Amino acid sequence: MNSWGFATGIGLLAATLATIAFVAYRRWESASLQRDADLARTLRDLADGDAVRLAAVDEFESTVYRRLFYSSVIGPRLRSVAWALLGAVLAGAGALALDQLDGVVAMVLWGVLLAATVVFALAALGFAAAAAFQAATTPRVDLSDADTDDEE
Repeated sequence: MNSWGFATGIGLLAATLATIAFVAYRRWESASLQRDADLARTLRDLADGDAVRLAAVDEFESTVYRRLFYSSVIGPRLRSVAWALLGAVLAGAGALALDQLDGVVAMVLWGVLLAATVVFALAALGFAAAAAFQAATTPRVDLSDADTDDEE
């Protein structure tokens, strides 16, 4: 029994399942934040001008909208990075598996998988750079400034 082949197969399966779980969790988190934003709107309507309730709703809204910003702007790029990395790993594993085989078909498939590995790796780098750029350059709303303006 080839223990390296078995371990590689288990590792590829684990990487695939981890990527799927990450993307599913991020999708669930986005849906949950959207429900929280809808809840905040409903709570604001129910507060009916009560200052204490409105302050609690404001606190809840600020937390939700900060998380919603990350989830809606940076989250999709991180999911794309995860999928592209998985594609690069799987294509690279396929290219390595075909490396030892002889024949024209194996050589053509090896070249295609190697090209796919490079494309997926470059896509992952591009999406990671876009996520980092978005995180660094998108202006944030600082709600503490609004609080100090109200007190003055």
